[in-house]
Amino acid sequence: MRAFQILLGAVALGGTTYSTCFSPEPANQICYNTDGATAQNIDLKDVKWIAGYLRHYENQQKKQGKSPFHEMPVDKADNCAEWTVAERGNVMVLAKLVGERDAAVTFSDIASTIHSNEKSLVNCGTAGGQMGVIVDKNSDLYKMKEFTERGFTTEGIVIKIVREP
Repeated sequence: MRAFQILLGAVALGGTTYSTCFSPEPANQICYNTDGATAQNIDLKDVKWIAGYLRHYENQQKKQGKSPFHEMPVDKADNCAEWTVAERGNVMVLAKLVGERDAAVTFSDIASTIHSNEKSLVNCGTAGGQMGVIVDKNSDLYKMKEFTERGFTTEGIVIKIVREP
């Protein structure tokens, strides 16, 4: 009887799309030179270039009437999948949805998360690292209908700087 219940449950869930991340990662900054982590040996010039590129890309998107947001809908996030945001040289910037709601952040906020001030990931040095997006909550972009009417949150996206495989 128990095997039948398990089989019935598996069949019932088979048609259901459920992509919530069951292994969420914290939003606090983690540098990959800490115990248990693997330093990435990345080129910081490439990190700086990617940050500039993301800011430029957002500006181009706005000029063309396109979205300034990096969107991560729950139904497409594939249970903790890491999406490539940008890459250059030996550096890859990844985004991972760890929240339970559709999330979106501006490309410039991703840029600020990787390279802006003493709180950004560039301070992990060549080791690389990860953290939640540093969101400019005062940005008028988050007041746009595109963001508000679609029910996005700015929480739940972790950005990672790693060495390209």
